[in-house]
Amino acid sequence: MSPKFLEALARPQPDPGGGSAAAFGARVALALMEKVVRLEYQRPRNSDESRAFWEKTWQEIQEIGYKLEDLQEGDIRAYFHLTRALAGDDEVALARAVQEAVQCPGEIIIQAHRALNLLISIVPKCRSYLISDLQVACELLGGALLGAYYIARANLPLFRDDQDRRREKARLHEWRDTALASRNRARAALNDRAP
Repeated sequence: MSPKFLEALARPQPDPGGGSAAAFGARVALALMEKVVRLEYQRPRNSDESRAFWEKTWQEIQEIGYKLEDLQEGDIRAYFHLTRALAGDDEVALARAVQEAVQCPGEIIIQAHRALNLLISIVPKCRSYLISDLQVACELLGGALLGAYYIARANLPLFRDDQDRRREKARLHEWRDTALASRNRARAALNDRAP
């Protein structure tokens, strides 16, 4: 998570844009979650069962992080393909590019949702003084999934086929609503444990 990305994001050019920023925000949340997991894993009195839980959770966090890193770059590629297709007259290339421009941020929503479900599993097992870090992670993940949703939704009007547009819109709404339900469950679990 280099400051170079933030510098690139602040430049007066179209990319990286909101989709990449959403993925980056989710990666920041994962870094906080990883900190909590690593602290818990290193406790000297952990049982074998507890140590196995933290190790598995750590691996899942890393897997989601790698996926989000790919999506952060993928959003830049999707935008490049879209602008190229919009400048041309190849309807097939345009349809593919629009699909990619909606699918990439959609995948960010899915990964943020995965991270939220993982966070929910961490909450009852971690020390109470770590809850505030998980609350920050929860809000970052919620912002990331909504940000990715807004980016994907902004590209929906580019679909030339009404049926494709309606199908993708319904799918995006389902992903968003399911992920937000997990965010709300995470918030409730965190609030129950907050000092």
